[in-house]
Amino acid sequence: MNTIIETNKTKLLAAMPDVKGYEARLASLNDWWGKIALIGKINSHNVASTILDDMNLTKGKFGELQQKLTNNLVVENLKKLVLDNSSKAQVAIDLLIRNLFERTADVGFLATDDDIRAFLASDDASQERIDFIENRLREYVKKYSVYDEIVIFDTEGRVKAHLDNNNPISHSADPIIAETLNSNAEYTETFRYSELQSNKRHSLIYSCKITERNQQGSKAIGVLCLCFRFDDEMAGIFGDLLDADNDGILMVLGDDGRVIASSDEQLLPLQAVLGNSDPVSISPYKQREYIVNTRQTKGYQGFFGLGWTGRMMTPIETAFKRNETADKGGAYADIIDQATTFPQELKEIRKAASDINADLGLLVLNGQIASARKNAAEFMPVLEAIKQIGSDIANIFADSVNSLQEVTVMSSHLNNAGFLASLAVDIMDRNLYERANDCRWWALTSTFRQCLAQPEISSKDEQRMTDILRYINDLYTVYTNLYLYDRKGRILAVSNTYERSLLGMQVDEHSGALTALRNSDSQSYSVSSFIKTPFYGSRYTYIYNAAITHLARPDQVLGGIGIVFDSEPQFSGMLDEVLPRDEAGRLLDGCFAFFTDRNKKIIASANHPSFGAGDSLSIDDSFFTMQTGQRGSEVIQYNGVKYVLGMAVSKGYREYKTTDGYTNDVLAFVFIPF
Repeated sequence: MNTIIETNKTKLLAAMPDVKGYEARLASLNDWWGKIALIGKINSHNVASTILDDMNLTKGKFGELQQKLTNNLVVENLKKLVLDNSSKAQVAIDLLIRNLFERTADVGFLATDDDIRAFLASDDASQERIDFIENRLREYVKKYSVYDEIVIFDTEGRVKAHLDNNNPISHSADPIIAETLNSNAEYTETFRYSELQSNKRHSLIYSCKITERNQQGSKAIGVLCLCFRFDDEMAGIFGDLLDADNDGILMVLGDDGRVIASSDEQLLPLQAVLGNSDPVSISPYKQREYIVNTRQTKGYQGFFGLGWTGRMMTPIETAFKRNETADKGGAYADIIDQATTFPQELKEIRKAASDINADLGLLVLNGQIASARKNAAEFMPVLEAIKQIGSDIANIFADSVNSLQEVTVMSSHLNNAGFLASLAVDIMDRNLYERANDCRWWALTSTFRQCLAQPEISSKDEQRMTDILRYINDLYTVYTNLYLYDRKGRILAVSNTYERSLLGMQVDEHSGALTALRNSDSQSYSVSSFIKTPFYGSRYTYIYNAAITHLARPDQVLGGIGIVFDSEPQFSGMLDEVLPRDEAGRLLDGCFAFFTDRNKKIIASANHPSFGAGDSLSIDDSFFTMQTGQRGSEVIQYNGVKYVLGMAVSKGYREYKTTDGYTNDVLAFVFIPF
């Protein structure tokens, strides 16, 4: 950062109107001081010249202090911008990687689907069979709306079934097929132009070979390709992270440094090659200079994707403009000086300016006494003028430091806290979107539907269902248990061996199962309230449910599936992920966070062991009345300590909690010591 400032100080200063304004005012006062002093020398020979010399020395001290002030103002303004932009770049790439991690599980699971395996293994290529599989894939995409195409190939690259009616593909020699068949990895991840979607400029494809059985070394019978809606996903991420008045460009770069997603393709088109990968730099692009912030993904669950990075570029000339509507710092002027995060050097500069001005006052007083003794009345106005100039200079120092505190630093803290809270609920919504999808898709498993359609379910069928549940749960580890129940709510199979005591029991009436049993729509799901349940060791969690229907008569409900979300570590991990950290990645002392409902009940906490799920968060009622999707921030006193409090209400993700009929506002609160 220091090197960047040293080599680009002139450019940065020119882009900081507030700092330039202070410099111009100080230069004007210094110029006026020089003129007044010259008048004093010419017209006041009776007064000792040492008084003016001492005043010139004082002027020099102000000048030295001015250099320190300017440097510090440049540093702190740049720090704020870097913090804001680095956060956006980091969140953009990490949200994407989180999403793509889920896709790696999807492709592996769908490639082991019994219906797809039977379809590929059969010699029957009738249109009826193709329609059955394509309808099954269509049901999948109706739930996992992040995909816009699914293609099933045989081992020769022939298309056996796919979804997009506008896609003319019937055969492909795309290397992705051979690469997937020859790979021993659980999946293959590919991003480039592909003839699998010839009408698209690029595709992000997750592929997996389809084998006869789950056993390692089993014969390959085809390839499954899931095509992710990459451009659509990036548009949503960019829209959430960039305000309408933000002049910056947010992007994702491939591992070769080329732009693969851009928030403004007119200014920064795809495939543009951008060099410098330093975390912070100032770089030219198309005859403009940009402050550039680049962030590597932190990864998720050990998944890092294809080596992509997030980047934010802001034009220097608009980077430091003040957003008046966001400047709330002035409301906290009475307490802001207590902030431990405010640079000590700037506080010392403000005090030094005050001390120098006090010394100048003494010099002026001595000059007035000397003038009176020597009957030099003509020198009195000179002294008064210099005294006023000194006072004005000291005020400019105080104003500049106070403004930085109240506007730059305080607004940064407030905006950052609100941003972190908003990020927390966004991560939660995106995660639970997957849970709503999972239960509905697994409810369509043909084996479950066939077994539950039997008048009496044999022990062999119960074992088949149990084996499938265990296989699913091994892939999707965010659940402590998956269970199946019949139309009367009796539990028939569980994935968790340690939960076998549930077999034969009735479903918990608060679990959401009864609602699922009343709705045969394959797009419907039900969710329990955030309840303390015996299905989660008498702890609080959400249980997602979907009805299992008859294969031939899909309006007939045969039973349902319940999936128990492992809420304690998952929610705490989401909150912990957004808590602020220092440059070394260490959690800032004293910060903590909560998820709550609108009734103040805590859903999860991070870094605050005194509170857990089910407890009540005792803060002002007004914080719980924010609108869905709203975020905000305040400085509050909580348990005798001042905090910057960020708060946000969940808004949903894609169709989840927006158009699917499910309503469940969750609030996030992030406490950062002031």
